[in-house]
Amino acid sequence: MYLVLFVTVLFIGISIYFYFRAEGLQRTLFNAKREFNSTKKENKSYVDSMALIAKRHEDFAKHRLAQIKANQTEVVEILETITPLINNYSVIFRECLKGKGKLQPITKKCYESYDIEGFKRLVAYISKEEAHIKRMWSSNNLSGYISLIEALLLTAEQTKKS
Repeated sequence: MYLVLFVTVLFIGISIYFYFRAEGLQRTLFNAKREFNSTKKENKSYVDSMALIAKRHEDFAKHRLAQIKANQTEVVEILETITPLINNYSVIFRECLKGKGKLQPITKKCYESYDIEGFKRLVAYISKEEAHIKRMWSSNNLSGYISLIEALLLTAEQTKKS
């Protein structure tokens, strides 16, 4: 009789313990879901912001390229070499956001859709440039890409003036 009473009390005690434990876990799970949804919304806003930034930078770079083309006749070869790099700015920008090592493969893909030999000309052109431009290219990341575009446009602008 005492054994049955003891087993019943033990069963009831364990049941109550697991009930409160499950309630605590359910609360924790609810908080985690809420945090996940909040993080997901925040991530979406960051992605949208980065896409907007990429588009703005692309517009600025295209505008600068158009100005250089309009005012310059001596550096046509340089401009033809870097035009696909600038025309695909936002595509390359977004791909570089995904991680390091994405710049050169996506650039190659963009150049191949434009001109099969274009990527080789770009690499040859960059290899003839100054060391800091080579470092930007070899960094193979987003920061290097943004700096590379600025440096190439600046080089084209300075070639125009001299």
